[in-house]
Amino acid sequence: MKKFLLFAIILSTSFTQINAQYWANVENTGMQIFTKQKESEGVTGSAYYEEDFMMGTVIDKDRRVNLLMRYNAVEDVVVLKPDITTGKEYVLPKIKSIKYKIGNYTYFIDELNTEDGKLEAYFARFYQGDKSDFVGQPVADYTPAKAASTAYGEDKQAKLSVDMVYYISVDGAPFKEVRLKEKDLEDLFKGDKMEDYFDDNKIKTEQDVVSLLKHYEQLN
Repeated sequence: MKKFLLFAIILSTSFTQINAQYWANVENTGMQIFTKQKESEGVTGSAYYEEDFMMGTVIDKDRRVNLLMRYNAVEDVVVLKPDITTGKEYVLPKIKSIKYKIGNYTYFIDELNTEDGKLEAYFARFYQGDKSDFVGQPVADYTPAKAASTAYGEDKQAKLSVDMVYYISVDGAPFKEVRLKEKDLEDLFKGDKMEDYFDDNKIKTEQDVVSLLKHYEQLN
C-alpha cells in the first residue's frame, strides 16, 4: 500500500528552492502526499508522456517550487522527484489549485465539457485566451502480451505507449477533439475570417496551433 507522508515543500513559506532543511521540517506542515509505487515489470514502453523527468514548476496559488516531474498516463498523476540523490518519487493529492508547468504546457486537473460529454482528468494546457482554449490529454495505449502462435515464434511482451489527444474550444463552444491538421482546425471557426491565415500558414505542431489561436484572438 502507498503510505502517507507530509510534504514540506508545497506549504513552506520560502517555497523557492529544494534543500535538506525542507525535509528536516517535514512534520511541521499539513499537506499529505503518497510515495510512488514502482512500475510493473514485464511491460515494454512507458506509462509516462515525458521520456524522462523534466524540471518544472509546481504552482499552488501564489506559491511556486521547481522540481523534477513527469506525467503518468496510466495512473493519471504527475510524479515528482524532489531529491535526485535518493530516487524517491512522490504524488500530490489531486487538487484543482495545484498545477504543474513543464516546458510549453501546464498540467491541471478539471472537468472539461467536450462534444462527447464531460471528461475529468489531468490535462496539459498549451494556450488559453479570451476566445479560445487549447489543451491536450496524454492517453495510454496498452497492448496485452501475446504468446507465440507457433513453436518457432516468440512471445510478445505487453506494451505501453502514451500519445497526446488534443482538444480546442472556440468562442465558448464545447471542447472538440482535433488532430494538428488544417482540415480539423478549419472546422472550428465560423465564416471565412481565418481563410487567409490557413492559406499562408502550415499547422503541424502545438506551437503552430498556439500561433493560430493568438491570431484569432486579435480579430474583431
